[in-house]
Amino acid sequence: MRFAAVCLLSAVALVCSCDGDGSMLPKSGGRPYEVLVMGGGDAAVAAVAGTLSAAAPGLPQREPLFDVSTAGASRFNSTAKLARGIVIVSVDSALFTATRIRYEKNVWARPQMVAYVNAASDSALLADLPRVGPRLVSLLTRAELNAAMARLGDASGDKRSRLLADMFGFALRLPPDMKSAKRGKDFVWFSDNDAAAMQNICVYSYPGLSLDPIRASAMRDSVMKANIPGERDGMYMQTAAGTVTAGTAEEKGRRMMIARGLWEMHGDAMGGPFVSHSVVDSAHGRIIVAEAFVYAPGMKKRNLIMQLEAALYTMRKVKR
Repeated sequence: MRFAAVCLLSAVALVCSCDGDGSMLPKSGGRPYEVLVMGGGDAAVAAVAGTLSAAAPGLPQREPLFDVSTAGASRFNSTAKLARGIVIVSVDSALFTATRIRYEKNVWARPQMVAYVNAASDSALLADLPRVGPRLVSLLTRAELNAAMARLGDASGDKRSRLLADMFGFALRLPPDMKSAKRGKDFVWFSDNDAAAMQNICVYSYPGLSLDPIRASAMRDSVMKANIPGERDGMYMQTAAGTVTAGTAEEKGRRMMIARGLWEMHGDAMGGPFVSHSVVDSAHGRIIVAEAFVYAPGMKKRNLIMQLEAALYTMRKVKR
């Protein structure tokens, strides 16, 4: 298992609006994780587009972090301004002395993230992309997660959240179509049971007071083997060896561990991606884990798993 000090998606706190709530703006267009990169200078635009098109982590087949389209400054018209994610690249030695990123939210549409990448020269931008690129990816990713979280709405009064609160003292805002539930010992599994692209969220706990990625992986296998069997005896869910990456993050003042990788069904050909968020419940001497996993054979899985990860970010302790 590889253990990163900081997870990709946790480098940035919740994105705040720079221009009010944008309530009078038109609805942005495009699908989640689509980004328009535009500006002057083909080399600079291509370099930024390449950074955003790198392989997304934790997927069984290669999918890019974002679906990127590019355009020159002359093509930045009223239609292009409705894109949900826009990166404007500017290279000008008279204006910029260092490569910097700034952003605005809901400039021409809502929801929308507009990021500005400014550099003195193409060569400076290329040299600095390893440093500023992760921040750009984090800004755009978190904007998409925030939009997905907003679509989940309010979980108060949701019987599924009440079940989680009773079992674990934590609540989640779950997708509304995730109506099927299975309960086990210190474990609950929600699913939409979609025949083509099944999305699932599990919440479980195990004893402990530290976020250890190696122990977490072993506990995951133990919990899933006991609670998610296959179609026939001897089949059960397990972690695909060597696929897990993990890192710690701070979310709303709470330390958590984010792990992602691949799951497979022992004795069967089923499998797919998973992502988990783990927090310490020190009052009860246990670790609480909220995990999302997808089974969507023959389909792209990036957006499916990212939609579910947005729900994991809503995990909060319930006051009693």
